[in-house]
Parts: sequence; C-alpha cells; structure tokens
Amino acid sequence: MSYQLLEKTFYRLSQIDHAISMLGWDQQVMMPPGGNGSRGRALAELQVMSTEIMQSQQLQEAMADAESQSGNLEDWQQANLREMVSDIRAANAVPADLVEALAITTNDCEHAWRSLRQENNWQDFEPLLQKVFRLKREKAQALKSALGDEKGYENDYDALLDLYDPGTRMQRIDPVFAQLKAELPVLLQQVTQRQDSEPPPVQQGTAIAQDRQIELARELMAILGIDFNRCRLDVAAHPFSGGVSDDSRITSRYDEADVLGGLMAIIHESGHSRYETGLNRDWRFMPVGTSMGMGVHESQSLFFEMQLGRSKPFIEAIAPLVRKHAGEDPAFDAENMHRLCTHVEPGLIRVNADEVTYPLHVILRYELERDLILGRAEVKDIPARWDATMQDYLDLDTTGNYRDGPMQDIHWPSGSIGYFPSYTLGAMTAAQLHHAMVQAIPDAPAMISRLELQPVFDWLSESIWQKGRLLNYDELMTEATGEKLNPDHFLNHLRSRYL
Repeated sequence: MSYQLLEKTFYRLSQIDHAISMLGWDQQVMMPPGGNGSRGRALAELQVMSTEIMQSQQLQEAMADAESQSGNLEDWQQANLREMVSDIRAANAVPADLVEALAITTNDCEHAWRSLRQENNWQDFEPLLQKVFRLKREKAQALKSALGDEKGYENDYDALLDLYDPGTRMQRIDPVFAQLKAELPVLLQQVTQRQDSEPPPVQQGTAIAQDRQIELARELMAILGIDFNRCRLDVAAHPFSGGVSDDSRITSRYDEADVLGGLMAIIHESGHSRYETGLNRDWRFMPVGTSMGMGVHESQSLFFEMQLGRSKPFIEAIAPLVRKHAGEDPAFDAENMHRLCTHVEPGLIRVNADEVTYPLHVILRYELERDLILGRAEVKDIPARWDATMQDYLDLDTTGNYRDGPMQDIHWPSGSIGYFPSYTLGAMTAAQLHHAMVQAIPDAPAMISRLELQPVFDWLSESIWQKGRLLNYDELMTEATGEKLNPDHFLNHLRSRYL
C-alpha cells in the first residue's frame, strides 16, 4: 500500500536526520577545526541525499495514491500523512543544487564567523553573510512560488517562518510584536525604578571551577528528569540541545565568575531535551511524532528556565544544592540568588538578556532579517540599522562593536533565518502554558518548593510532548490552555514577577 511505502521512506529519512544531527553535534563539540571543510561536504551530501529521496517520482506517485485512500487510515496516520505530504512538497519546491549550495555556504560562513567575531571583523564577515542571505532569498522565493497559494504565504519571508514554526506568518507576528514594543518600554521603566529603590543583589565573589559547575549541572539535570542513559552533557561555544529521543545531546558553556548563568543555560537546554525525549514513542521515526516547530520547542526550554527555574520556590529549593557544589559565597543565599536571576538591566547580548528586555532583542532581529529577505535592506545596511534600533529600543550604543552587535548570534551565519521570532513566541507560549498548568494543578508552587516536579512533567507530557505534530499550533494551544496564543499571559507574568 502506498501509505506503507511513505512510512518506510520516512523511516529512512529519519535515520539520515539522526546521522546529520550527530555529525553536527560532533562538529560543535569534538571536531578539530581543520576538519570543517570535509565535515561540511559530508553534511551537504547527506542533505542532498534526503532531498533526492523526497524528489523521487516513486514517492510522488505513492503520495498521490495515499491521499486518495486516506479515509482508510487511523486518525494519527491521517495526521502523519498530512505532515509527510507537507514535507514532500516543501522538498520538491527547492532544487537539490540549491540545497547543496546552502549547506556548504552556511557551513563555511559559520566556521569563519567563530574567529571573525572574536576579531570584531565585520569587513571580512559581510561578503560571507551576503552569500547566505542571497541563497536564503532564493530558497524563500522557490517555496513561495511553489507553495504560496496552498500555504497562504503572503510574501517570501512567510515561507521561511513556516519552516521553523508551521502556520506562523507575518500577519500573526506583527500585531503581537507591536503590542510588546508599545508595552515593554513602559514596563522596563517601572521595573528599573523599583529595582533602583532597593539595594543591589550581591554578586558572586569567588571563582568556581568548571568541573565543580558540571557536577552541579548533572545533579540538577537529574532533578529535572534527565536520563543519563539516553543523554550526555558536554561543553560548546554556544549552548544547544540536539540529538534524538534515545540519544539526547546537551551542551553548555561555563564562566567561573557566573555560576548562575551557566546553571540557567543548563535548565533551558534540559527543557529542550525533555521535550525531544518525551515525544510519543508509538510514532517514532514518523513526522507526526516529531516536535511541533521551534516556537513550541522554545516554549518548553523557557518553561523550564523562566517559569520554573527562575521562580522563587524553585530557587529556594535548589539553593542548598548550589552551596554544596559552589560553596558558601553570600551570592548563593536563596533570596539573593532569586534577585540575581530576576534582575532587569538592558544589555548588548541577547542570550544574557532578562525576560523584560529579551523580546526587544528578538524584535530587532526579526525586523532586520524580514527586510533583508523582502529586499527592503541589504547586508551592508545591518550595522547602521542595528545600532539605530538598539539606541531606540534599549538606549545602548553598538557603534563599531560588531562582536557584541550584529555578529553576536550564530543564527544568520548558519542560515537559520526566520528562527528568531520563535524565541518570543516561545516565551509567550510558555507563560500561557504555565498559567494553564497552575489552574490544573493548584498545588504546583508548593510541589516545586519541595522539588516534587513529576506532576508538572506529567502535565507537560500529556498537554504537549505526547501530541507531537498531531495537531496544528492553534489546536494544540486551545486543547492545552483553552484559547489560542494570548500575549496578555506573558505581560501579566512579567508584571506579577517584576512589579
């Protein structure tokens, strides 16, 4: 039967994706720098192999036949067929030679970015980034041309958004971001005025060696439900979580003068891992059994980090654990740790930003990459646009500081254009999910204070993890929370926590 042929093919594709994921992890963690060229070619070839499988005539015929007989399938199989068809059509919209060119170009650009950023060298970085954006424009145009009517893309950038957050379009993002741009500056002023009236939190005063921080991280990860039989922790320049459900890879970076920063990164990446390892095992290797886009993925990591990890009950509960590994520094008093973890201050670096200012970092990047894809701006305009917007949104100057300005993120050199909105959509999703979770489990804060976290994980598993891509985003949110995405939950969370 044609549907079974599709399942068999997507099983093969999932094994190739597993190999790509592991090679990518090794590239970030273990590979010597001189191996980058060879690794880039290997990754590009695997991506071309996947594309050629998806573009085969046999698969096209099986897809059409399976669609004509879909009434005979179970509900989950119908959802799986829907996702397979979507993936096949997207793969057929982009020529294999463009897939290969993008893989090699982004690999080279990302590798160069690692050293050029350290050198603050925008001059040599700019032409490499120009190639990435040129090819991403070509991909966006190809997707819009082939799928625009079917998918409802109003422009080329919509096609890139859809790759990371299925169903998300500019028309959804723009009003939400406009609301945040209007309300966050007022909230920021109120929060900083309140903070200024209080003594500042005590900063960490003693250096804590990396090996001690890793011991602390592993013990905390176990509390968060990480199974080290299916997961490992390593060091990388940029924290990330990858791998597959039975082979999860978490990485972080450590600063001897900032234990809490590293700890929050670990909690964040653990949220990604718990989602990936918590997916429905009955649907393994099938599209319906994969994660529901990066906005939902980020919602799980931000639920762990922001809603759970920076909450007062959780910090009070883990304070003895922190002191066990990091010593009796006054900074590690529970009350002081909470104040450090909820301190609000505009800064240049997105990944270090607090909850209140973080969305403004995302909106800056969204507006820039959107205009670059739509032809309203060019790569050479990025530094001036970046500085003007940072001045406007956060009253910060980045003139000539490319390292801490437009070169700080890995996303553009690696080709992840259309990804940035997922962070703030994820933050809003996390706040709405947390609100619904507390409604469903009124004793949750008391349970968290005792580190009895299993009821929270069970609720997330039932509401999000086990659903995979069975539903679309709006359906998922409505089933879990009773309504579609509502930014008011995020703003109310910020007001409750910081005011």
